[in-house]
Amino acid sequence: EPATSFFKHARHLAASRAPPPPSSSTPATSPRREPATSFFKRAKPPVVDASFADYHPLSGLPTPGYQGNLSKKQQAALDALRAQMAALGLTEQVAAAACAPAEDTDGLLLRFLRARGFLVPKAAELLQHDLAWRAEHAVSELTSRPEEEVLGCDPALFERYLPGWYGSSDLQGRPAQWQKWGDLRVDELLKSTSHEQLVMHHVWQQEKQMRRLAENAHAHGVLLSQCVSVVDAAHWHPALATRKAMAFLREIAGMDQAHFPERMGMIITINAPYTLSACWVVISGWLDPATRAKVQIISSDKYWKPLLATIFAPDQIPLEYGGTAPVTFGL
Repeated sequence: EPATSFFKHARHLAASRAPPPPSSSTPATSPRREPATSFFKRAKPPVVDASFADYHPLSGLPTPGYQGNLSKKQQAALDALRAQMAALGLTEQVAAAACAPAEDTDGLLLRFLRARGFLVPKAAELLQHDLAWRAEHAVSELTSRPEEEVLGCDPALFERYLPGWYGSSDLQGRPAQWQKWGDLRVDELLKSTSHEQLVMHHVWQQEKQMRRLAENAHAHGVLLSQCVSVVDAAHWHPALATRKAMAFLREIAGMDQAHFPERMGMIITINAPYTLSACWVVISGWLDPATRAKVQIISSDKYWKPLLATIFAPDQIPLEYGGTAPVTFGL
């Protein structure tokens, strides 16, 4: 996979957006017209601590609640949660769970705090539960196990019923996964494996993405805490929403919120059929409001192709979605 092209594209894009240097022929007070954009309105950058400026220039971070942009109340909550973990003897476990160097210990604590509205008791409960779960299931060792062992069947079978590509990154350096959820056939998969193994395989995939998050952060010297998901819903129809399929979707949605809080930066659902709306009403009820707000559902490529072009460099978009990445799904 190309390692640096999308970051070169990102730096070029960031440089193109920088204000021009003042010239003697242009008064300093002359207004400069901002370029129009179809999808995003540029926000004024927050005034923050210069010591936490290691975010990608296209990310818009740090927004309130992130390192370098904490209110006094949020800083007090962070200090309180850190002290509580120390009092419980969990400091080392918290440090081990942090996705270094993409985040440090405070970055992890802030993710859990944001997930619970900076309510320290609720954030502490969520974090303690996550640490216990990680120890019980040896999650730190999970990615060292072969995929077939975790999944309980030939990975080619999983690729047949949920084709995907996991080697992409967006312009901010966030790892991205492209999956054809419209082709998901949970009932067929369960003929060769178990519900529990399917769920643990999802955890295996998430942990693989966390490794890529750390690698991207290390390679390019930026703080990263989130990933991007592009969901192709083509071919989906209501008959696929079986009891077993909905049970699987519900469990992995809960798993992500309990053990990967604040990890999802954006979910873009493309080629969405009209019939998906009824299923989305059910699925959205399993998600917290912050996660629901990150989901975009778009039917026509007239709209999603230009949107993808604002998020990814061309070589990070598969050919069939308008990019140049020579990716073949379903092998």
